[in-house]
Amino acid sequence: MTGRLLPIAALTLALAAVPALGQQAGRAPSRTAPDKVAPDKGSPDKGAPDRRGGPPVIGCPSLANYRMLMRDGVQAAAAQLADPKADHLGCATLSRTEITGIADHVLLGGQSYDCAGIRGTTACHWIEAGASGRPGPAGR
Repeated sequence: MTGRLLPIAALTLALAAVPALGQQAGRAPSRTAPDKVAPDKGSPDKGAPDRRGGPPVIGCPSLANYRMLMRDGVQAAAAQLADPKADHLGCATLSRTEITGIADHVLLGGQSYDCAGIRGTTACHWIEAGASGRPGPAGR
């Protein structure tokens, strides 16, 4: 009995670690000189256009969750994020002032995605490529 228990326990532990393998390494996004200025005293509302112009962007720490959320389009995703009882899949509406730079870029299924560094955290959030108005990571 114990001879079978050890392989089952090892398999269970290995399967529990699989989601962690898909996560990005915790690297800080590079910052450019214009971002190093002090933030404004009145922080903008996440639903309002910010100083860079344009609406806020939707971002998720997981690219898979971002793709699931955006499957029905931007309007449906925004409605789901506005509903406090809905499953947000870890996603949030981000103002462009929160984005510090682009940490990573990927092309998947013919669609490009950027992983935007977010002020106050080392985790990046996946957004539609080019939505932040920031240059991508060097060497890509």
